[in-house]
Amino acid sequence: MPTAKSFNAASPASDDEEPPEDTTAAIPLHSKKTERLQRKLAKRDQKRKAAASLSRLPTELILDILKLLPPSDIYSCSSVDRRFHALVEANANNVADDIIRRRYAILVKCFPRPCLLSSVDAAIQPLLTDPSRQEKLSLHKKPYQHVQPPDHFLVCTCVTCILLWNNLGLVLDFAHWQDHLDSGTPIPILPRGHKVDWNEALVARNARIVRSSLTSTLSYARILETHLHSTIRAIRRHGKNRGNKRKHVDMTNEDAALGNDQFLQKAGPLSLEFPFNRDEYHMLEAYLPNRWWRKNEQHWVYYIAGYHEKDLEYIVRMSNR
Repeated sequence: MPTAKSFNAASPASDDEEPPEDTTAAIPLHSKKTERLQRKLAKRDQKRKAAASLSRLPTELILDILKLLPPSDIYSCSSVDRRFHALVEANANNVADDIIRRRYAILVKCFPRPCLLSSVDAAIQPLLTDPSRQEKLSLHKKPYQHVQPPDHFLVCTCVTCILLWNNLGLVLDFAHWQDHLDSGTPIPILPRGHKVDWNEALVARNARIVRSSLTSTLSYARILETHLHSTIRAIRRHGKNRGNKRKHVDMTNEDAALGNDQFLQKAGPLSLEFPFNRDEYHMLEAYLPNRWWRKNEQHWVYYIAGYHEKDLEYIVRMSNR
């Protein structure tokens, strides 16, 4: 029988032995059912790769496609995935410029954007924000119930820019009430001199969109698209009114289906009066300000260009006095 000493003497030899190598592996499956499943998955993957997909197109082609869409669809595309979101984010202004040129060539001349105060000469900016001058503008900046006044530290408050701001705010408010106007439902009357929460929220929302449009051409194009839809609905609404014998805008169903404003270049009624309250929406058919029909030459004249610069020159002259 070995002693404890002899047992201990043999133990160091066991340390030199290598551990056994693990050579276990998954047993390959060769069943017919597994092979059929693998062929089916491979075939499905092949079909997916062969299927046409917008996301696999080159960036240049995607941008060309986006330029053919209305602005609301551009916003929808930006929500598809990260690539489309980044693509729209980086090219929004270029795409929107092309869309406006194709679809809203007339509306863009009727509803130009007001200028940002930061874009005005630094020497003129204090004249625009002067408190005494802002008090004199109360006639043009009166707190309409349906349009929020512009922030004079953000937007140029020459008379022209104030009117342009009011027009864009009106466009969004007019669009909000189209269902009421189509169905004949009365627009809620606001108590004079009192603020109502839902109305304050509505005009504040519209003002946020207009502010966004001053730096985002795509947001601006979306406003023009909104007004084109409102105008089409209003023209149809007034065309069905047998008792309204006024001159109407000539628009066919084909014109409306094109998705552009080219039919508005036809001769039609003037719409120069700014609707000072929502009661006038019922008689508003095609609100297209800043243009005049030249009868002898049979075309519209758009006259708002250059007025902003003239207003600034006037402000400087008055300050020098």
